[in-house]
Amino acid sequence: MRIPEFVRFAALAGSLGAVLSACREVAPAFGPNIPLARQNAEEFFYSVGSRFTNIQRSPRILRARAQFGHYALTPSGVYNDTSVWLAIGPDSARLFGDEGVFSVDRYIVSTKLSTTPLDALTESREIVRLRKLKDDEYEWFTNVEVALGRIEAKNITDVLAAALAAGEGKSPAAIRANYTTSFPHTMATMGRLFSIDTLRATPDSDGATTYDIAIRLTPDILKATMPHYAAYMDKYISKGKYRITLTDKSGARWFDARAANYYMHFKVRSKGGHFAPLEGAVRPMPESLTIHIDMSMKILIFTVGWTDMTGDFEIINTPHERGWSMHFTKEPEWHLPPTVGYLLKSPLRRPFQDPGIPVRVSIRDNPGAQTILNRRGALVVQESGILRFLNRLSGTAVGDFLGPSEREANRFNGDAFRALRQDVAALLQ
Repeated sequence: MRIPEFVRFAALAGSLGAVLSACREVAPAFGPNIPLARQNAEEFFYSVGSRFTNIQRSPRILRARAQFGHYALTPSGVYNDTSVWLAIGPDSARLFGDEGVFSVDRYIVSTKLSTTPLDALTESREIVRLRKLKDDEYEWFTNVEVALGRIEAKNITDVLAAALAAGEGKSPAAIRANYTTSFPHTMATMGRLFSIDTLRATPDSDGATTYDIAIRLTPDILKATMPHYAAYMDKYISKGKYRITLTDKSGARWFDARAANYYMHFKVRSKGGHFAPLEGAVRPMPESLTIHIDMSMKILIFTVGWTDMTGDFEIINTPHERGWSMHFTKEPEWHLPPTVGYLLKSPLRRPFQDPGIPVRVSIRDNPGAQTILNRRGALVVQESGILRFLNRLSGTAVGDFLGPSEREANRFNGDAFRALRQDVAALLQ
């Protein structure tokens, strides 16, 4: 189960865009005081950036990653592959795991199945489980953990709140001038791939500010230093389209993001660093929302995707954990090539039936131990002709990414986090 690379990139660009639009006021929010903010930011950016630095994986891990991508929707092709799995569980589930840690100048990833808590900066762990439910039904489960240092979970939301509050009441020109001078290394690094084409900060009579940010992809600039990653983005990401919105029970929008034709567009509204609905009176953001996702990609000569995938979106907000929990139980409207129209589409409903598709992303702190970034999810697939067709397409995209494109993408991401680490450290001197 791999997250599509253009979704990963959108998340990176969106988070960096939020930090950049926030200017110098973001840095102190990493901790309750300047010394702790400096320590937390240093550990956070060092740990995340290290995971993209000169990654070294054993041949067994490389094969497992390739097989998981190739057979994501047709798991029978990898279920009995003894060269991949490390163990078999009591329910005949196949288990694979790896652990990574930064050493000197490289991130070393080794095969390992472990449940012991991560206890050192830069450590990470991934568990993949594949369980056979019926002759043609399989359940994937993945769990990824990354150690982030001693930053508290609430500090992460403090950074986001500071990012929103920093631009409130300021002109777009003032915001641009602030992030340009405050984040020079980040701007230079990220400028190889995107530019903030549009930045609007519109105040209203309720004292809130609506942010409208459009980020333009520039793979033509990146190709000079990272030609494979630039070519991959030009082939897949630039042609992909998505829209993600969050709404409450009344239908009010709280977040709107979309991408198409080399542009990513984000729209949010805030007051005092707290989210507000994009329309209507300012009020607290409810903890239960609905997420709506439209997505399409062109692979080879085919365009595939869906509209109106909706799910429950719960905000995790406890003293020691912050994050989001999503659960999809409603089948979207599929958009498939006419050539597969004759195939039965009932297997496409299976993932959304009991138990649905759960996805959870959170940051959890534990006093005296490492703060952990955790991502986990599950997916049930029912093999069929239509799944085999879609699997060939997704396998093509994954195969094109693994190798030189991924190495360059990792180098770009590592450069971005190192630049952020350098700029935030300078602001906290």
